[in-house]
Amino acid sequence: MTFQFAEILTLGLCAVTAVYLLTNRRRIRALRGLRPFVAPFLLLAVAWTATVLEGIPAPGDAAAYITFVEKSTEVVHAGAISQILNLIEHLGYMVASVWILVVLWRAFRSPRGATS
Repeated sequence: MTFQFAEILTLGLCAVTAVYLLTNRRRIRALRGLRPFVAPFLLLAVAWTATVLEGIPAPGDAAAYITFVEKSTEVVHAGAISQILNLIEHLGYMVASVWILVVLWRAFRSPRGATS
């Protein structure tokens, strides 16, 4: 398995954002409009973490390395743990997306939520 640079970068940006949110949580709590977006962010953080963990080789596999450009279109037969992490990743993306869709849909349907 390999680590893709973009996946590691995304997880790093997620970590920086999480630290910022944690250090400013009082100010964020005061912004009622941001509260519904905390859970989707956490779901995305779990998905991004699962993405990177997928690249960790199982015991006995070849050593991991970082790829900066995906060169192969070959399908890799992943083990059970990798498949579970892949499922967690994609479920996290899906649930976060639906959550954001519902939050925005509700906001724009309510008379006080729409800005225009």
